Amino acid sequence: MTITLQRICRHLSIAGCVAAGITMSVMATACSSDDHAPIFQPTLPAKGGDPVRSIAHQGSIMTSYDWNLSYDGTRLVRADGTMRDADAKVDKSYRYTSYLGYGTSWVSVSNQPGEGISVQLNSEGYIERMTVGQNDYRFRYLDGRMTDWSKTVYENTFGQQAMYTSTGKITYDNGNYSKLEYVGPDGENATLTFTPTAQLNRNGLLPVGVSREMGMLGFEHLYYAGLLGRPSINLVQRVEYTSARQTYTLNYEYSTRGGNTVLCNFHAPDGHAASVIYTY
Repeated sequence: MTITLQRICRHLSIAGCVAAGITMSVMATACSSDDHAPIFQPTLPAKGGDPVRSIAHQGSIMTSYDWNLSYDGTRLVRADGTMRDADAKVDKSYRYTSYLGYGTSWVSVSNQPGEGISVQLNSEGYIERMTVGQNDYRFRYLDGRMTDWSKTVYENTFGQQAMYTSTGKITYDNGNYSKLEYVGPDGENATLTFTPTAQLNRNGLLPVGVSREMGMLGFEHLYYAGLLGRPSINLVQRVEYTSARQTYTLNYEYSTRGGNTVLCNFHAPDGHAASVIYTY
């Protein structure tokens, strides 16, 4: 069976299209000619724990990506992503590899397979704008934490161009996710309410199952590279998702080993058990 990239993008409501092959040139300023200037050092989201090296979803699958992440010291240099989806015809049908390089004030990223991308960093070293062909992604931060993102995606079919937009607004309470107001490309409005645990987010993990609403589906590795803002201080205990179409709650249970979070168990919206395994 052949599954086209366009079909995959439609299936994911455009949210995962950016992952479908990327070649990035990420610069905050022009490359310095001073070979002795220090190399740009993003701050990885892990704080007090080890940076995650693999993320694998099992059981009932929500739209997501598995990742294998490789580092050179404290810089992420390679990420291998595999698309996961509840639809067996789509699940694992797309894979890509992303390579990151670092200069004095810039990051270069080349993905295989890929298409041209341009990324701008803000003064703190986080991505504030990313373009993929005609598609436009923008991110805003407060105190280093992402507060707003927007995405405008164009699709050409039989000579006709359609434009899709989606947005997210994230609020925090004492450094933890509190609420996310999401508007999808199909006009769906959803509110996500977060409840934190008392457990520190030592590995800087993203909450499970909400990458689409957080504007990161398909390129979560850029967050783990330290390029999409600071993590929540504590792990998330519960996410309540409410929209006109559906309402569900994700309750997470974590297991730790050696100070690192190695397992997250929860029940997917379909009621079946699911888990995410992390290695370090």
